[in-house]
Amino acid sequence: MSIKDVNLQPKVDVLRKFKPFNLLDDALLFKVAASLGEEIYPAGAYIGRQGETSKHVLFLVVDGKVEITVSDKSGHEFVTGYRRPYEFMGEAVFLSGEEYPASARAVIDTRCFLLPQEVFEEITIENPDFAAFFTRLLTERIKILYQKFFNEDEYLPDQDQGFRKRVSDIMASKVVTCLPGDNVRRIAEIMVSKGVSSVVVVEQDTPLGIITEKDLVAKVVLEADLQSGARLTAGEIMSRAIITVKPQDFTYRAFLLMVKHRIKHVVVVDGEGRLVGIVSMRDVIKSRRTGSLAVVNRIESSSTIEELCGLSPEVDQVLQALLVERATVAEITSLITEFYDRITRKIIHISEQAMIEEGYGPPPVGYCWITMGSSGRKEQYSRTDQDNGIIYEDVPKEKDEIVKNYFLTLGEKVVAGLEQYGFRRCKGGVMANNELWCRSFRSWRQTINEWINDLQPQNVRLMTIFLDFRYLYGKKSLYDLLRNFVIRNFRNSFVVLNFLVQDNLGKKVPISLFRHVQTERTKEHRHELNLKSSACVHVVDCTRVFALREGLLVTNTFERLEEIGKRGILKEKDIEYITLAYETLMMLRIREAMAKMRKGLQPDNYINPRLLTNREYSLLREALIMVSRLQGITESHFKIIR
Repeated sequence: MSIKDVNLQPKVDVLRKFKPFNLLDDALLFKVAASLGEEIYPAGAYIGRQGETSKHVLFLVVDGKVEITVSDKSGHEFVTGYRRPYEFMGEAVFLSGEEYPASARAVIDTRCFLLPQEVFEEITIENPDFAAFFTRLLTERIKILYQKFFNEDEYLPDQDQGFRKRVSDIMASKVVTCLPGDNVRRIAEIMVSKGVSSVVVVEQDTPLGIITEKDLVAKVVLEADLQSGARLTAGEIMSRAIITVKPQDFTYRAFLLMVKHRIKHVVVVDGEGRLVGIVSMRDVIKSRRTGSLAVVNRIESSSTIEELCGLSPEVDQVLQALLVERATVAEITSLITEFYDRITRKIIHISEQAMIEEGYGPPPVGYCWITMGSSGRKEQYSRTDQDNGIIYEDVPKEKDEIVKNYFLTLGEKVVAGLEQYGFRRCKGGVMANNELWCRSFRSWRQTINEWINDLQPQNVRLMTIFLDFRYLYGKKSLYDLLRNFVIRNFRNSFVVLNFLVQDNLGKKVPISLFRHVQTERTKEHRHELNLKSSACVHVVDCTRVFALREGLLVTNTFERLEEIGKRGILKEKDIEYITLAYETLMMLRIREAMAKMRKGLQPDNYINPRLLTNREYSLLREALIMVSRLQGITESHFKIIR
């Protein structure tokens, strides 16, 4: 042992008594010991005061006792806790860089070690277990910060309170029920006598399924003659995939589920799964003072693109209502994407009719419409640039040109209709009116193979656009076949996955070594940050490459993270932290977009960190730090050498 090590040994012995420093090996302990500052605070002295900016050190209490106090607005001080030997303090601010939320005062003479932030960060890189301990602390800290941010009202629009109601406020508690063995004729009589449009099938108060008027017509009248149909039982014709909510859920959740699953009823159950009520779409609409929820039915009943365009403000109103009701990002984007999906399908149908009326005829072969980008991931919250394409069935070579021209013409009509509604044309031409994105099934497979075998930057860019593709309309089997082809080819291609990782790592997250958010210096966006291209894209890209390697079919980023966590590919705490970071970034984007839309401006993903509150800035910074960490995790998993 060197003379230097002998001098540091007493500090090392003390450090071993602190968790998680006891997890470090001797080399790291001596490294930490060599960096430590040391301060003695007399009784009554403040170590840090509430409202002061971070000193960028972690305080380790060696001897003495410290009281933690908080002052209210009137200046009264309250003791909220104590720190004793071998406990640390200041970790929340040390990790987040915020102002101190409380004061720390020595009760008796107190000695502290002071660990510099830069050394701490080096240690977290070198010891994963040590890092995991503080990651847990930071995750809990960010959860609290995000919850406060999530519940702020200052960015929310004035909105009627219909969605603030709970399901228990609007549900029908006297539910009309039947047993699985009940005769269909009796069920029809019940519906007529009770004046209801649905009956819940139960067994010992547990819902097994639901029968609606639609079920009776489709499964009895259309599939069997009335005489034999009358012999059917409830258990034979009921819909088993019932969707349930809890009485304490907000009504927006019931509405979201109805729209997502294209149903008109959700069943209400208690914590033990017992039937307590039912909610219909009519109940939800009646609970609103405005008629904005009728947008669902109005989309379906629209026969022209002009009619659809008139619904745009109502879709925006639903987004505002969801913000008021504190819906999560996943819930907001899921519902808004569902609205846009319905609008797109309607525009495709209108365009098909126009093709017939103009003499082109119906589609010559089966085809399907695919959507990509944020739409493909079901992460839309505003009208973005278009990213779409067409897959059509293979035809003989002599017919290929005619068929291709038909679908390019159809593609242009749909693209023009979407543009009329408010979805801008993609500047890069990623649209179904472009022959690069309007292909036969055979041509799509050839193109994907070309991308894989020729990994030039342009092809990598096209792959990142395409790989989140999702079925939207038409012959779904074409989509399924192509999706399976993609999964097989990418899952086993180590080289391609590495290129995708390297492509993402080539763009750094805008966070400095000193944990400051870095902004743009261009004249147009000086002091601003593009949350989409600077941060969210890294979460999307890194999550996607893990999903490809694991053969996951889901495209939504939150769902991919959930699946990656279930498979144990990344640590549970890392998944939780990454999810929270993405939720933060997306919520900032949504709120900023809504603020700009209310001013009549076009949302552009830019945000000025200088205009954020301290809490928002802290959340943004921690989210960016986690995104940078995700890049490091991805680099490590794929063994990228740079």
